[in-house]
Parts: sequence; C-alpha cells; structure tokens
Amino acid sequence: MSNDIRERFGLSDISLSEIQVEKMEKMIDFLSEYNRKVNLTAITDRAGIIEKHLLDSVLPLKLYNVREEAACLDIGTGAGFPAVPMMVFRPDLRFTLLDARRKRTDYLGLLLPELGIRAEEIIHARAEELGKSEKYKKRFDMVTARAVSDMETLLKYAAPLVKRGGVFMAMRGAKEEMDGELRKIGDRLGLGFEREIVYRLPGGDGRRLVLFRG
Repeated sequence: MSNDIRERFGLSDISLSEIQVEKMEKMIDFLSEYNRKVNLTAITDRAGIIEKHLLDSVLPLKLYNVREEAACLDIGTGAGFPAVPMMVFRPDLRFTLLDARRKRTDYLGLLLPELGIRAEEIIHARAEELGKSEKYKKRFDMVTARAVSDMETLLKYAAPLVKRGGVFMAMRGAKEEMDGELRKIGDRLGLGFEREIVYRLPGGDGRRLVLFRG
C-alpha cells in the first residue's frame, strides 16, 4: 500500500526515503484508528489523508527554503499538520507544537513516540498566551499555521513569536488573496510581507503560501 504515498509525493517532485514512507504509513494508521474515538479530522479516507494532510504539509518545504535546524512553532497544530509531516521530511527542524485543545495535544503525545520522533515541546495553550511569555517571545526561526483562523488574527498571534529575520508561513486556500490592509497590519506588528506562492496539489486543490519576515 505504501506505493501510493511515494507516487503521490512524486507527482509534486518529492522523493521519500523508505524510513519516511514507513513513518507516514504509521501516521495514517494511527490517525485513522484514533479518529474513531476522538474526532480530529473530517478527512478520513486514505487518499485524502495522503494528499490533503501529508503532502499538503510537506510541499511548502519544497517551495520555500527553510534553514537547517530551524527552531519552529506550529500554531493550532491540531492533529499535527503541518508540523509532524515536516518533521518526518526534515528531521533537522526543531518543532514546538501548540494547540488550545487538550484532546489534540494528548493525541500528539501518543503519536510522536510511535513515529520515533520528538518535538521540542507539546504545549496546551492559546497562541496569544504564548506570545506574552518571555520564554517564547522572538524565539522562533519559523512559525507555521495551516487553516487556522483569519490572517489578521494570525499575524497578531505570530508577530511576538517570530525572531528577527525569521519567517511566518501561513498555509491558506488559493482564493484567500492578500490585500494591502493585511500588509499594513503586518508592518505595524513588525512582520514585513515577503511574498506569496500560489500552487496546486496534484488532485487540483489550490493553495496559497503567504510569507512574512520578522
């Protein structure tokens, strides 16, 4: 069955090692089983998980160069997307996983040992709370957020957490165009708009990667 993982990633010119494919297979099995007890995702079919969770999480790392051993924070990580597939694809990335719902952080605490990977921290808290903590202010080289909240709110969440020269990477739907007002909001918060990359998943779903620089 693992060939479908390799083939789907190959359509986006991404090669996976045997170990990476094995970890993604474990992720699918673990999510599918756990989701029967605790609702973590509405996408439950295998093909959907591969394309709309796993590939969708990893593809930005092919479109945007993230430096080695970057300290990363995933806001509203949910079932671990995009952070966990990114960690499988780029084991050097040092991720902190943040979510406001306990059922999600509990799930991640069980998932990561199954995959043989570790996060810097798994934090049960709200992003606005983390931004007020001296421990986390301006700490991260990259802050990610996938399908979380609206852009204005996300900019407010991310701004205190991105270090100078770091990047805020927002993964959005292709129709959510950036406007001048959002760029002004970013500027006021200390996040300068860098660029946006519009692309599609192999199945045709449009995506927009919006990047701000700290």
